[in-house]
Amino acid sequence: PRLDGRQIEWDHPLLTKQLSDEPPSFFSHINALRKEPIAPRVITCFKTATTAQTHDIIRANMHTLAKYEGIGPRYCPSIWSKIERFPERDSHLVWLEPEGLDTHLVYPNGISGAFPIEIQERFVRSIPGLSRVDLLRPGYDVEYDYIDPRAVSPTLQVHKLPGLFLAGQILGTTGYEEAAALGLFAGANAALAVRCERPLTLSRSEAYLGVLVDDLISKGTSEPYRMFTSRAEHRLLLRTDNA
Repeated sequence: PRLDGRQIEWDHPLLTKQLSDEPPSFFSHINALRKEPIAPRVITCFKTATTAQTHDIIRANMHTLAKYEGIGPRYCPSIWSKIERFPERDSHLVWLEPEGLDTHLVYPNGISGAFPIEIQERFVRSIPGLSRVDLLRPGYDVEYDYIDPRAVSPTLQVHKLPGLFLAGQILGTTGYEEAAALGLFAGANAALAVRCERPLTLSRSEAYLGVLVDDLISKGTSEPYRMFTSRAEHRLLLRTDNA
């Protein structure tokens, strides 16, 4: 969900500040050489956690959830699946992340789940610091189908349908970054194909995108795929200071 940050008790004793890096760490060396700051200020996130009451509300309303087929994401699970998998735990971390410098929207990372909005309001307000908060947007789930990614080539072109390039969740991935990287890669190769130019390919030792594509097209996936540094055998070559 998305919360109204003006109603969060930021000074609640159970909320812990999570300060941004100082100085900030940049993805690009170009930004590291800038003389002026890239933003007027940095954002501070806060840490809180669910409670036993939160878990009781969720357990009592599991029947209101839609039924899905297939396997959900392992690395960004819904709050109800965490409570179901780890019944011995009486709390799970929640990160309160402001969405920008000029908005009151706050993303409570760690409590996703497509319960009816009145149930979401109840369990959100049972979390320390959120007792008076309103949901500006309720949480939701997305169910999607995918093709076997082994059906595409190293350029992400479908073997049996030349001219069709695929990217993102249709290849079995989950995550914004994976979709963005694959979209850039597929789009580049689609454009190169139209121009009858040499395709773009990346090896596992050249880029994490090369690891991502090779994993998908050679191994396929039986669950929503995420790209991790641990999947790369050439991590020393791919580290940021070699970029």
